[in-house]
Amino acid sequence: MCAFANSHLISDLAAIVSEQHVTADPAACALYAIQGIVPACMVAPGSLEELSAVMRVAYERRAAVVPWGGGTQQNIGAPPAPVDLLVRIERLNRVLTHEPDDLTISVEAGITLGALRELTTQHGQMLPLDPPLAGRATIGGLLATAADGPRRLGYGTLRELTIGIAVVEASGRISHGGGMVVKNVSGFDMMKLYLGSLGTLAIIASANFKLLPIPRAAATLLCTFGDPAAAFAAIEAIQLTQLTPTAAEYLNSGALKALDRSGSCALALRSEGLRQAVERHIAELSTLAARHGAADTRRLDREDDAALWERIADLPQAAELAPDEALLKLTTLPFEIERVVAQIELLAARAAARATINARALNGVIYARLRPVTTDSLNALLAELPGTQWIATVLAGVPRWGAPPPGMDLMRRIKAEFDPAGMLNRGRYVEGI
Repeated sequence: MCAFANSHLISDLAAIVSEQHVTADPAACALYAIQGIVPACMVAPGSLEELSAVMRVAYERRAAVVPWGGGTQQNIGAPPAPVDLLVRIERLNRVLTHEPDDLTISVEAGITLGALRELTTQHGQMLPLDPPLAGRATIGGLLATAADGPRRLGYGTLRELTIGIAVVEASGRISHGGGMVVKNVSGFDMMKLYLGSLGTLAIIASANFKLLPIPRAAATLLCTFGDPAAAFAAIEAIQLTQLTPTAAEYLNSGALKALDRSGSCALALRSEGLRQAVERHIAELSTLAARHGAADTRRLDREDDAALWERIADLPQAAELAPDEALLKLTTLPFEIERVVAQIELLAARAAARATINARALNGVIYARLRPVTTDSLNALLAELPGTQWIATVLAGVPRWGAPPPGMDLMRRIKAEFDPAGMLNRGRYVEGI
């Protein structure tokens, strides 16, 4: 029986967060199952101090702990080992500091990106991050999974936008990295250690970001092509110009269908900035697309522009997966995108599966949704497909990670240093992490 499923420990947690924020009710816990693994107990701390105290109790009992933000990315990574305690951070949702004149903000990890956007928009500012399901995704979850979005081309990723972080370690100790100024790092940049760590080193409690002014103008070109080769030729041509779109997304026929559009493939090209610069970009990109055989080029502005990119951002969502579905993230060199996309489509067709593919065409990041697949057909496909970073699926018997990266021994040593009892998100990555 799980150590946390007894009245004494429930009482210990209730003394920290109050009875209404802790439960071991099986029906309630089942709503937070992670790939079929139901936590034995759940707790929702409401402050940094409460989170620290909860983790101290868990540490004393050597309980297996899983953090939960918005639940949008819990299908990423392997199924966890039996979960003694699920720590929900949605009550940690406050804005700690906002300095509009300095373009910096500090927020607790449970705030959703949607709520953060509402606040910064009032000041004409933005955190230029557009991951899937932004209205539900929490800042802590986005950092823990190193989530990205189409506009990483123009603004970078969370790695470049994060300037400070506070975490609670497995023992309950509170640790800080970075600060509230853009250039503040000397020595080891510890805060970058937690980005993409999948909650295996500590629970992220808050983070500081640099903000940017909302661009004065923005517009998108949606260029459809009859042949992927023509679309990728256009992408290559963009690289040889001085044009700087903030997003350049390749969409295959499956992705277009998911967006309620038709065509063999398309490029979605976004420009942001001063109005004159946006107009020049749109004109030159339109000419370039036509020169490379675009069958149709449509300009989108305002609501239509925003709606398209919200739907593109949601294409690789991993929160809701059918029993016969898999979502793959692959990384490659940008010039290899065309070959890898074609290989995915070929292998999917061989397995009688549909492939919905969107790719950050100038960044080398590919998301591929495959359906229907079985354990055997997916494993056969993965055996021929290099560059897989992670796989999200509810199918059993499928490896969830690609080839181990260099430095695995170092990663295991870091894990042992930060979480010697192996409490945090046990089993989600490779053995020993």
